[in-house]
Amino acid sequence: MKQFNHFRETITEGGNAVANVVRINQENTLATVEKIYSDLLPKLKIKKSDTALLGSTGKKAPRESSGDIDIALSATELLKKNNVDTYDEMMNYVVDAIKKAGYDFKDMRSIGIISIAFPIENVDGLQPNQKVQLDLMIVQSVKYAEWVFYSPHYLDSQLKGLYRNLLNFSVAKNANLVVNKIDPDTKTPIEWSRYWINNNEGLKFGTQTNISPKTGKIVKAVRTLDNKTISNNPDEIVAFLYGKKYKANDLLTFEACLKAVLDNGFPHKDKRQIILKTTAEALQREGYPIPESLEKAMK
Repeated sequence: MKQFNHFRETITEGGNAVANVVRINQENTLATVEKIYSDLLPKLKIKKSDTALLGSTGKKAPRESSGDIDIALSATELLKKNNVDTYDEMMNYVVDAIKKAGYDFKDMRSIGIISIAFPIENVDGLQPNQKVQLDLMIVQSVKYAEWVFYSPHYLDSQLKGLYRNLLNFSVAKNANLVVNKIDPDTKTPIEWSRYWINNNEGLKFGTQTNISPKTGKIVKAVRTLDNKTISNNPDEIVAFLYGKKYKANDLLTFEACLKAVLDNGFPHKDKRQIILKTTAEALQREGYPIPESLEKAMK
């Protein structure tokens, strides 16, 4: 069986991996994406159906701009179409194809990314001879990547995809949290079992601890002792998080997910308040304001 283990955990915001790139105007985004499909994908021997646009690409309001373009590529298809067996062989092929095409790029295979300075299609006439950073993310499941890195269209929600994601993470974390061990001195948990969402692999379940293996003391860093992947199917994950009446496409915004949490049929309603509180705390840590709807729900 073909194996590969290096995949990107999060979409990094801010900073450029390649030089001489600029933000891309919304008016130029979709034409540039189509150019990527027509010019680059054939060189990698994959099709548009083997990819997914991630984040807010093509979803911003007119006259807004994006820092980069993120596209997920199916590792399974890259391995198969290029007749290679390992992750490094696959990435070598991708890099060689990009080199031959003459693009400036940065090979960041350790986090599952190849960043390219890609020419902008100058539809609006304001970005002649400019380039945008294109991040190619090599992923296990394109369908899962498209869901977990989803960001809503500006007409669907004024809140970034991060809001929905943090609520998803909070529901998973608290849904069936079981404390296995408590420190006798501090009376705080030191080992627990819970679910969590891994951006590469899907919904996971495992046992974690905050006890250092070297000192035996409580530390800030959480260590995973064991884990297993429950599912990377977005519909199955959403059904677990919010109830079987929902499909992944039903809950693509923070507003829709919050409404599901407040629904009488929410499967984890005994944990509702801690879920809302955990979400608010996560938003504060990330430096984002707490929406009025969330504040109201916590009262």
